[in-house]
Amino acid sequence: MFEPRPAPMVPAAGSRRHALVPVPAPRTPAAPAMGELWLAAHFSRLPLDALLPGTGQARAAVVTAPEDPRRTVVACNERAARQGITPGMGLNAALARVPGLRVEPRQPAAEAALLDRLGRWALQFTPVVSLEPPSAMLAEVRGSLDLFGGAMVLLRRALAGLSANGLTASLALAPTPRAALWLARAELAMTVTRADALPGLASRLPLACLHWPEETVTALAGLGIRNVAELLRLPRAGFAARFGPRLLDELDEGLGRRPAPRRRYVVPERFDESFDLPVAAESVDVIEPALELGLARLETFLRVRASGIRGLRVDLLHRGQAPTRVVLSLARMAGDASQLRALLRERLGRCRLDTPVVALRLRSGVLLPLVIRDAGLFERGRSSDPEATAQLLDLLRARLGHDAVFSVLQVAEHRPERAFRIAEPGGMAGLPLPWPAPHPARPLWMLAEPQPLDDWEGALVTGPERIETGWWDGHDVRRDYYVARSRAGVRLWIFRERPPGQGWFLHGVFG
Repeated sequence: MFEPRPAPMVPAAGSRRHALVPVPAPRTPAAPAMGELWLAAHFSRLPLDALLPGTGQARAAVVTAPEDPRRTVVACNERAARQGITPGMGLNAALARVPGLRVEPRQPAAEAALLDRLGRWALQFTPVVSLEPPSAMLAEVRGSLDLFGGAMVLLRRALAGLSANGLTASLALAPTPRAALWLARAELAMTVTRADALPGLASRLPLACLHWPEETVTALAGLGIRNVAELLRLPRAGFAARFGPRLLDELDEGLGRRPAPRRRYVVPERFDESFDLPVAAESVDVIEPALELGLARLETFLRVRASGIRGLRVDLLHRGQAPTRVVLSLARMAGDASQLRALLRERLGRCRLDTPVVALRLRSGVLLPLVIRDAGLFERGRSSDPEATAQLLDLLRARLGHDAVFSVLQVAEHRPERAFRIAEPGGMAGLPLPWPAPHPARPLWMLAEPQPLDDWEGALVTGPERIETGWWDGHDVRRDYYVARSRAGVRLWIFRERPPGQGWFLHGVFG
């Protein structure tokens, strides 16, 4: 699971890559450049973190490449590393060292999903984020330094968020995106603010940090090239002729000699994610952990967008059958998981599962700008929470059903059955209109359709009130209304249709 939350600013246990070493720019008479500054994060254990989130170090675990005949290890946790397992080792050799090793096949789809969530999380630092599959991410943070109090504070905050979620990353800052990636992949947690400082670091960058094709790296190693500094000493024309101009362009991009545009990460307009359950759930209680994970990710999605939602759909997915759908339509905008959690518990508590649930899908409504209101200094009680009524409406709807809670608006119409309409509670779709004056009192309980009164016995109290209208739309009425009292003492609103001699009908009951 990856959802950022407050955490102590400490590096992950056993990791040396979290040391932050600022590299000063060379002293020159020129003023320091104020161009871009890129933060790169490289996740060497992303294949493992995508499959076994929050597993800790209780058991040695590795992820292997299933298409490789040797089942090569692509990532391992700290416990496996302490027992001698390293990436690139064959599975048989790893099992020989650790017989009880947990082995998981690599799943590129899960890695891509985790990298996508990391991109959303990084938007809290800057709107300019770029994903670098399969295991890295870039963020241009020059404009955010003052907001966070400088580069070191920003780095520490990023490390704290990653460590709190059990993720291991190598972070680096550099004036070009490719140079930042090189530093992060080489586990050189540095802050380089000027491009003219990059050639001095080239000797510390191994060829592996370039992520070039394996045959190219092997050929360069055969020529005695071990790092980027030695690579830069080669004749440019000869290098381009043998290895192609594209790799030469990458070197120039890393050193700031040519522009290096990046594809900007764009957050989807709606939250839409699915979550598989570890076992099929036959009761709502078993769904709770997956629902908590989904709501936490939804909260992060909304936070980085500074948005809220007025609707949420939760599909309980079954095998071979249509999903069980739970829809929340909110009277107020929601932006955090706690609001939605309470309402979903009410709704799910009334769900009956006839078929086991194998997965959940959460899909939000349209995102709306989140308005944050601070309570005034002297506000007290209900006045300090202008949305108290909306909170009550949401709770009632979650408990009783959406259609059971509504508002009734008066309409300027003489026909009683047309003198009101159903509206959204608290909505501004229409305003209450006064009854045509003069107008007698109307009962609060009106029947949907008038009911005939057979063998009615009682006394007429007031009336008649004659209503003759509606001839222009084909629904004309001609009635004489009375307030009556039944033998049981109940006040009724009854009428007799005109002309006289027609039957009596009950249309409402007074409270």
